[in-house]
Amino acid sequence: MTKKKQKPRDKDTGKFVSSQNPVQVSEVKKKDFSILGIFLFIIVIFLLLILNNKILLNSINNESSRSQTSGESISEIAPSPTEENTVDSIKSPILDEANQIITELDSTVENLTDNQLSEVFVNPDYIGRILVQNGNVNIISKGDLESKEKLYPGKIIKNGDQIVVGEYPSYISFVLNNDNSIVVMYDNTNAQLVFNNLSNLYKIKKGKIHINLMRSSKSTDFVSQNSIVRIEKQHSALMNLSFDKGQDQFVTIDGQATIKNELSGLSLRMIKQQKLFSTNIGQLIWSLAKDFDFMIVPTNQLEVLPIEKAPAKKVISVINKIKTTPKPKITITAIKPSVPKTPKNYDKTRDYDFNTAFDIIKRESLITYLETPIMGDIPLHYFPDTDSDVVSSISGDERFIVYPIYRFGFVVIGRLGTGPLGYADVDFINFSSEDRLGKIIDISKSRFIVKN
Repeated sequence: MTKKKQKPRDKDTGKFVSSQNPVQVSEVKKKDFSILGIFLFIIVIFLLLILNNKILLNSINNESSRSQTSGESISEIAPSPTEENTVDSIKSPILDEANQIITELDSTVENLTDNQLSEVFVNPDYIGRILVQNGNVNIISKGDLESKEKLYPGKIIKNGDQIVVGEYPSYISFVLNNDNSIVVMYDNTNAQLVFNNLSNLYKIKKGKIHINLMRSSKSTDFVSQNSIVRIEKQHSALMNLSFDKGQDQFVTIDGQATIKNELSGLSLRMIKQQKLFSTNIGQLIWSLAKDFDFMIVPTNQLEVLPIEKAPAKKVISVINKIKTTPKPKITITAIKPSVPKTPKNYDKTRDYDFNTAFDIIKRESLITYLETPIMGDIPLHYFPDTDSDVVSSISGDERFIVYPIYRFGFVVIGRLGTGPLGYADVDFINFSSEDRLGKIIDISKSRFIVKN
């Protein structure tokens, strides 16, 4: 009799169990389901995060669009139907606050309109603002020839404006918007400002201008009847400019500029501490600048008297004297009455006459005279002595300034706008009145004494 194969029993329960282990299989299946659930949970969380970020981005975009359209009325922005119920509770305080902000902005704009110093928008035609103005100064806007607006610091200067400065001590200074350059226009100046994308143009009829130009992306041109002054772009310049019908004078304190004479086409580049004259006959006369060239003095510092026709007797007697004398220098020296002994220290005399005495003439506006040569050129000497070097000359048809400085038969001579140049023998000068030389001698003896 065969024995049945008995199934093993469980030690704890006493029940028969299979030789296989089903418990272990069920545990593996449970583990597989738990991993799948965790994975699905992570996916759901990730999707929720993406959705939440999208909502935040939309809200940020809405806020930025609202800030850009802040000028629009808030009452025009209506809430959506889904938000209407939730917004009702906070709608009133927000709108009240917004209305208060709009009211404050409106009052600010109204104040800016009343205050002429403030401009909300930058207009390309606004090229500068006034810094200081004094005396009789007018700005004539383009197309308005009778404009006489009240000027004040901060007032806008527009493109095309014409600036007219009256007699001394009138002047005006202004700053340019694009590069913070400073321009000062002194008495008896008439100029128009025309700016474009390539250059800043100043059309000058007459006057005196001081400029402190900074580096700019545009060139700057000062154009008169005789001359063109150009400061190239990316260059700076500190200069004094003087424009007259007879000749223009330019002094470079610092920086550089190019000067062109319109009549002859000659041009010259100036660097710092140089002086240049541009004449109405096509000349460019260059020299080094001196200390007094860096200052701009009033136009009416020199009183130029009208030229009177010389008496016929005087001209005839001088001509006869020159014709009958083979050596004019010897004869002229002989006819000088009681000429005092000349000092040995010529340097001290010249230094006093060309600095101290000249400053007194400018400061006190002493009378100077506009005269002509008797005939031919007049040599100008470095010292009041015919044996000293000739530093310049006056042509026979040229008018020149005679300063009231008399030294041993010589007087100090200068050209219009140049200051003193040298000493000239009084016998070569055609004084326009007979007593003029006597007045010069009296003024010189009483005011300009050199202690050797």
